[in-house]
Amino acid sequence: MSTYVRREYPEWSWSFSRDQMFSTCLRRYYYNYYGSHNGWETQAPSDVALAYRLKKLSNIYLVLGDAVHKSAARIVERVLEGRGVPTADEVEEDIRRQLRRVWKSSRDEGDLFLRRPNRVDMLHEFYYGLGLSDEVIAKINQRATRTAEALVASTVWSELVGEGIRLISCEQFDTFSIGDTPVYAVPDLLFVDSQGKWVIVDWKTGEEVEDNKEQVALYALYVRKKHGVVVENISARLEYLNLGTVQELTFTTEELKAVEREALASMEKMQDLLLDPAQNVPLSKEHFPLTSARKLCLWCNFYELCQRELAESVS
Repeated sequence: MSTYVRREYPEWSWSFSRDQMFSTCLRRYYYNYYGSHNGWETQAPSDVALAYRLKKLSNIYLVLGDAVHKSAARIVERVLEGRGVPTADEVEEDIRRQLRRVWKSSRDEGDLFLRRPNRVDMLHEFYYGLGLSDEVIAKINQRATRTAEALVASTVWSELVGEGIRLISCEQFDTFSIGDTPVYAVPDLLFVDSQGKWVIVDWKTGEEVEDNKEQVALYALYVRKKHGVVVENISARLEYLNLGTVQELTFTTEELKAVEREALASMEKMQDLLLDPAQNVPLSKEHFPLTSARKLCLWCNFYELCQRELAESVS
């Protein structure tokens, strides 16, 4: 059993999602990675405890995505055990069961969330009292059905039972290094096919966006650096389950070098906002300004912490 070691400041690391948050809103980035650190402690300052609580909020679209990925991981396990692929109805019910659990928790466990946010699922829409419109509920219901159907219809299940297939990982956290920085990589599915090609599968429940290609390119860099695979033997597959489309991607050495350069440039910008890079000590909150895209603020987890400042900025 590992022993908890308290750290005054969080460990330095980098990930694709961290870079996205840094690019979207520096204040949100500060609260997520620094202002909420040690907020789980009983004697944590009230603003730190609040930041930690707000960090734990989710939203209905993220919950759907998480439910689909958990269902996909269960199908991988089932297929490899020789039990075959479940029906679309079975998968949809599994997804809906997870959605109902989070919905019920958000509706009924508000008081417990305030005391133990790490033990309770809470939707942003419930915490802030915004609710879910009929339009959003209809969209989530539609996506639950579509993603279940597309997931069951994926060609990956027949591939996984093919001759000479080797599963490397499924929804497994791992790290590799870029420079001296640990970088997090969590491919949805990674396997080696019968021809020796390393295949990255990434399931998406939303729309096609360019960021998704950048994310799987980072996974390809992970495969090359962590497992020593030549770039010609790496491919990626973006399966847009809600849309029923698939994108096949391959990479060149230069493209992966560009991914590494961009990650290093991102790390440098983040470290420019550190008082002590060696200890990952941030500058004060004031060095992390609010986003200029104020329409996004109402949907941010940390809106409660920024509310007064936002009001003052328009008065």
